[in-house]
Amino acid sequence: MRAPVSTTDLEAVELSAANDAPGQRAVAELLESWALGAVPGDSVSRGRLLVAASEHAAFAGDGARALRLARQALGTGDHVSPDTRCYVVSALLVCGHLAEAVALAEQVLRERAGDVEAYLFLGEEFAWHRQPEEAQRVYTQGLFRCSADEEAVEALLGAWRRGRGRPSVVDLRGGLPAPSLPVD
Repeated sequence: MRAPVSTTDLEAVELSAANDAPGQRAVAELLESWALGAVPGDSVSRGRLLVAASEHAAFAGDGARALRLARQALGTGDHVSPDTRCYVVSALLVCGHLAEAVALAEQVLRERAGDVEAYLFLGEEFAWHRQPEEAQRVYTQGLFRCSADEEAVEALLGAWRRGRGRPSVVDLRGGLPAPSLPVD
């Protein structure tokens, strides 16, 4: 029987992981084994261990395993901030299941309408997976639903700006472009 797992243990393992696929895969395997072999005294939930394993599997390039682990985490009933379902959305995006990811993200945001962390997490995931329209939609919803919270609005605007990518360069040496006029 192994010693109980603490958050310090989890952080140490994650920080010591090699940045290559084999290193990430090894950490995913270790974390999964810890989750499946829970012992009394563990201070890290099975759900959190499975989410961490899912993230490392994704970094290792194993989308199917990342999705399986994220769904297992959800099945534990443990809450992993901001919402365990957010990690399933992430794994769905890794696997290229955009429609399913969008549907699950919508469910999360309906149920957690005032949770800025959920908007930030999901917006960043869509932006990372080159889905700028979805990221913008998530950030916009968050801006409207969290508009009474000044800090939340600042955080969402900052994330939205970072997720837009590099602005295109406008060459003004030939003068300003003519404004486009609406056609009736």
